[in-house]
Amino acid sequence: MRKRGTWSKAAAAFTAVLLLTATARGASAYVWNEVEEGVRYREPYRTTRPLDEELLVPVSIWGEVRAPGYYNVPDGTDVARLISYAGGPTEFANLTEVKLTRPGAGAADAINVKDYLDTGDVGKITVLQPGDTLYVRRNKRYAWRAFIRVVSELAVIAGTVLLYIEVASRD
Repeated sequence: MRKRGTWSKAAAAFTAVLLLTATARGASAYVWNEVEEGVRYREPYRTTRPLDEELLVPVSIWGEVRAPGYYNVPDGTDVARLISYAGGPTEFANLTEVKLTRPGAGAADAINVKDYLDTGDVGKITVLQPGDTLYVRRNKRYAWRAFIRVVSELAVIAGTVLLYIEVASRD
């Protein structure tokens, strides 16, 4: 026979674990507060600072992302997260050589975002600083697609010219 109260203790422990997991991930949980004796209300409990208090860093992203432009991102944002803020990479993005330019730095750094995505090693990704510019280059697939498009258009033009010559020689 089960001891009295064992189920409620297990349920309370499970709820506590869920609450801690949700708040550790930055999600909102709810806390019950008592206004008067016997009157309670529920308010959100946030583990992160509100957006108006959060330090924002100005950065730019160009190239093969869905929404290139100027972004104000939270301090501590890395290169992969900025690419996500910009809508993610296009099908022609070369994630093995993403170019990062810092104001005042002599040369641009090449960052292998694909390697970070494959391994998950946070040591392989760079945290952004104010004024950084990220450029996501095109891959070789884009060049081949452009070449095939030009060749196919030339083939259509050549076929049209040959058809015109054929029709004109019949008359």
